[in-house]
Amino acid sequence: MIVIADALAIAFLIIGCFFLLVVTIGIFRLPDAFSRLHLTSKSDPIGTLSILLAVGIYGGWSSDILRIAAIAFLLVITSVTSSHAVGRSVLKMRENGPTQDSTPETEDNHD
Repeated sequence: MIVIADALAIAFLIIGCFFLLVVTIGIFRLPDAFSRLHLTSKSDPIGTLSILLAVGIYGGWSSDILRIAAIAFLLVITSVTSSHAVGRSVLKMRENGPTQDSTPETEDNHD
C-alpha cells in the first residue's frame, strides 16, 4: 500500500514539474502578453496543484492536509483574479497607447 502512495506522489510531482517547465519556457517563447497570460493562467495552477497533491499524498493524512487544501484554494482564486487584472491592464494600455511609465511590447519572436 505504501508503494502505491509513493508511486502516485512521484507521478503527480513529475506532472507538476512538467507543467511548470512548460510555463517557464512559454513565457520566454510566446510573442505577446495575451498568449503568455493564457498559458500561465491555465498551466501554472495545474502544475502547482499537482505538486501540492503529491506533497499531500506523500505526507499522509494529517492536519497538514488542511493547510495544503487552503493553499490550493487560495492559489486557484488568486490566479484567476490576477490573470483577469493583468489582462485588463494590458488591454487598457493598448487602447490608450503607451505612457511614459510603460514600454510598448514588441511583436518579434525573440528567436
